[in-house]
Parts: sequence; C-alpha cells; structure tokens
Amino acid sequence: MVFRLSKLTELDDFALRDKQRIKAQALAQLPASQKIMLNIAKLMLLTPLFMALAFIEGWILLPVLLVCGLAYPLLTVPLEIQFARPYMQQAIVEFRKTNQ
Repeated sequence: MVFRLSKLTELDDFALRDKQRIKAQALAQLPASQKIMLNIAKLMLLTPLFMALAFIEGWILLPVLLVCGLAYPLLTVPLEIQFARPYMQQAIVEFRKTNQ
C-alpha cells in the first residue's frame, strides 16, 4: 500500500501540485460504485475517531479537534491513492494534454 504520492514511480517527473492534480483527475474517473466504496471506506476509518471525540468535554476538545483535523489527510490519502491507481496512467495522459 502506498501512503504518499511521492512513492508512485509513474509520478516521479511531476511536482507535488501536479501530482495532486493528477490524483484528483484519476479520482474523477472512478465509476460511481467505486466512489461510493471509497467514501464508505473513509467513513468506516474515521467514524471510530470521531465517536471517541464525543466523550471529550470542555476546552480540551479544541486541541484534540485540531490534531484530528491535521490527521484527516494522513488517514484518507492512502485510501484515495489505492482507488486512483488503476486510473493514474489515463490521468497522466490527460494532464499532459491540458498542460502543453
């Protein structure tokens, strides 16, 4: 499982912003059923975390929410990469066409 876009060899020639755009294009190509599966997987991953937040009271909740907000991409991006990988080559071709 790939946790960062920088680990994908097919994206070695691109800058970080370009890698993110390519990933977004690949995710846009997902069929509706896979988009639903991706969102359900994210929901299953994040639900226990946010359910635990329901038991925190007072001002201590603020820094915990900040940490959770920062951790959100760390948890969801690897899932997005796995779902986008089959469509990555086509997204690269489209990206090169639009940026020539």
